[in-house]
Amino acid sequence: MFSPTLLIIALSARPFVAAAVQAGFKVSSIDGFADSQTQAMATLTEVAPFEQDGFQAEALLAIIDTLDTGRYIGFVYGSGFEAQPALLAEIAKRMPLLGNLPATLISVKSPRIFFSACSKWGVAHPQTWTQANASLPLDGLVKAVGASGGSHVQPYTNGKVTLNKQCYAQQKLHGLPVSVLFIAHGQQVTLVGFNELMLAPTEALPYRYGGAVSQIDLTASEQDQLLKAAQQLTAEFSLLGLNSLDAVLQDGVAYVLEINPRLSASVGLYETVDGELNLLAMHVAACAQDQTYALPSSVAVKSGSVAQAVIYSALPLSIPANFAWPDWVQDCPSLQSSTQIHAGAPICTVLASADKADAAKQLLAIRVKMLNDLLANCLKEDKDASPY
Repeated sequence: MFSPTLLIIALSARPFVAAAVQAGFKVSSIDGFADSQTQAMATLTEVAPFEQDGFQAEALLAIIDTLDTGRYIGFVYGSGFEAQPALLAEIAKRMPLLGNLPATLISVKSPRIFFSACSKWGVAHPQTWTQANASLPLDGLVKAVGASGGSHVQPYTNGKVTLNKQCYAQQKLHGLPVSVLFIAHGQQVTLVGFNELMLAPTEALPYRYGGAVSQIDLTASEQDQLLKAAQQLTAEFSLLGLNSLDAVLQDGVAYVLEINPRLSASVGLYETVDGELNLLAMHVAACAQDQTYALPSSVAVKSGSVAQAVIYSALPLSIPANFAWPDWVQDCPSLQSSTQIHAGAPICTVLASADKADAAKQLLAIRVKMLNDLLANCLKEDKDASPY
């Protein structure tokens, strides 16, 4: 049976590769890591160098130019393009783009345009300042434009921050960070699920992304606010396919922070029930420019909650090729040789599942502690082997 071939490009592509393979696609993957699970699932894996703002454009395009682009039905993308819509447009010249267009990415990731749209539709959001001469509150947050992952978010005090085209200031909220994963087409959205977002803070990076847990319990009002915001902003920006909306729940109000108009890590937290169309298949169908396509009224996902935590290396670490990764760890470094991990770099992702979100988080915490103990042994062995 013929299986269409899909190219997936993201800083970390593994959850999208898994979903695409489950949907019946043959997959080529380009990301920043080529972890062992991605290598096992994809028919082709390539590593593209990346920097703070995303992929190195020339290197990524050089990889794509080695591919027989005619055999692909198109490409889908995850994180790595928020600050590089022109790079996305260059790739779209080489094969069909199955996702939000570069112009959409530009609009959604412009704080001025995005929060103006929120105000237009009555969507609650933090106070936001983009002008260099803005009168700022004494305490708040400064965020980089077109960034992802939370590492770019920094607190400021005493109003001491200078705004320019690369950053904006925002009111600091104190509540529960959440996201909603949804599928968009035309003016409509279909819910996939609500998630809690978790941090992996350090003193230097207090808002670094740490993971997520799916299928959380929210009040009917909170759910309605999040879904209404997703629908209104979909109509404003003509979103397509899988998208995620991030917000903070504070005192019963959902304050929208941003929309990620591309595949997000939360895609890996959900599987559709047997016999139902897979999420990546729905994404491709919604993005295929078929005006007759109609979104399903609902998405039947498997019950229970999945929690995931990104594990970062606090110190430089050497992981041997024969390291025994537990089966609840994903995004593992390649097993073909020892791997050198820089301080602050991600090592892998720990997963845990349970009937309810709280139970999944508890199991996740236990597994994170177990893995950190195993990795500490690697660090100890490194020191023991050192002649110094």
